[in-house]
Amino acid sequence: MPNGARQGPLCGAPAGGAGAGRVSPFPPHIRLVIFDADNTLRRVTVPGRVCPWGPEEWEPLPGIRAALCGLRWGAGGLLLGMASNQDQVFYGHLTADMARRLLLDAAEAATGHRPPDGAVRFCIHAMDAGCGCRKPEPGLLHEAMEFQGMDPGATLFVGDADVDREAARRAGVAFLHVDDLLAGRQGAG
Repeated sequence: MPNGARQGPLCGAPAGGAGAGRVSPFPPHIRLVIFDADNTLRRVTVPGRVCPWGPEEWEPLPGIRAALCGLRWGAGGLLLGMASNQDQVFYGHLTADMARRLLLDAAEAATGHRPPDGAVRFCIHAMDAGCGCRKPEPGLLHEAMEFQGMDPGATLFVGDADVDREAARRAGVAFLHVDDLLAGRQGAG
């Protein structure tokens, strides 16, 4: 079974349920949380790879389930999105469909909630393409906010890299480093 594959209810959450009793680690005004994927929600298990090329090549980032499972995601809770550079599609290592599936699987494994397809945004262009969607450009974040009907003031981007922090700044949204999330620190900036 793939490392990120479902084995019964995710995160130990009740089937179809969201944990109403868990206090959110995010500031109270945040309604949409957008996550980077690699080294934020998942880690690659194949040495030398920047992202997984298939379902057997990743696992949830240690500690991420404990930080995110049990929160109320979706209707009546936090909205979930993803923004990830996936240039390995351009280089022919995986298809865009596989990249989307792996991103959706990572979100579900980390939170216990599968976001709608449209909330998962990713750039498949080459690293030097100069497009408006590749982070640190804000295009992916703008698309995720537009899809979810949220404005920058109600949005938080969680990532691990300088390009993530810069994309958040350019999009006008708060940023939280994944290390701060895992340590239980809210300090977005």
